[in-house]
Amino acid sequence: MVKLTENEVIDFLCVWLKNKDWKILEKSKGHSRGVDIKAMKNKKTLIIEAKGSKGSPSSPVTTRPYFDSGQIKDHFGKAIVKVLEEKHTNPSAIIGIAHPNDGYLRGHIEAAACEVRKFGIKLYWVESPSVVIEQ
Repeated sequence: MVKLTENEVIDFLCVWLKNKDWKILEKSKGHSRGVDIKAMKNKKTLIIEAKGSKGSPSSPVTTRPYFDSGQIKDHFGKAIVKVLEEKHTNPSAIIGIAHPNDGYLRGHIEAAACEVRKFGIKLYWVESPSVVIEQ
């Protein structure tokens, strides 16, 4: 289990997706607007919203080594809203949320994450560029 920033989740997941023959069309890091990852494979579009388990050390607002339970739930809630909007706008796309495969983080959102999957939203638990659990 690993603590990753959102940018690390995006970078690692993009490598993993490329290795699965996805073509990365968009990759938004930092405070950029838009989807975090947009990819295409076999005429299918994949849109992923990514979240981290810690802030960037270079961020002026980072105050602790990892997000607490309130921040984790807040970030997950925002990710849910974002992917539901994407699902509405792009009904034929595959939609997902990516998080670090971090036991502390998973402990706080696992039950809600199971419910989110019932909406047809994929979950990606990222450990490294070569280790991603897709649900």
